[in-house]
Amino acid sequence: MSAEIVALRDGRPALNDIPAMLRQMAEDIECGSYGDVQSMIVLMPVEDDYPNAFGWGDVSGQNDPIIQCELAKAWFVNNLVRRG
Repeated sequence: MSAEIVALRDGRPALNDIPAMLRQMAEDIECGSYGDVQSMIVLMPVEDDYPNAFGWGDVSGQNDPIIQCELAKAWFVNNLVRRG
């Protein structure tokens, strides 16, 4: 009986290599892997402070990323407060 080793990431960057993961995500978006991406938000935790929130895109001129960032930040902060 022999075991076959299968790579879980298949050549993709390690999860702790944030810049490489962001580059890979950009490539995936450009290739259409996530469909038609019109906006995106990224939350970056900050120790002992509110998270940094970044948003890109604009859906129908409604400033969706700004609204999404604020909602995501509120959810994130509320959940941190509940844990404490």
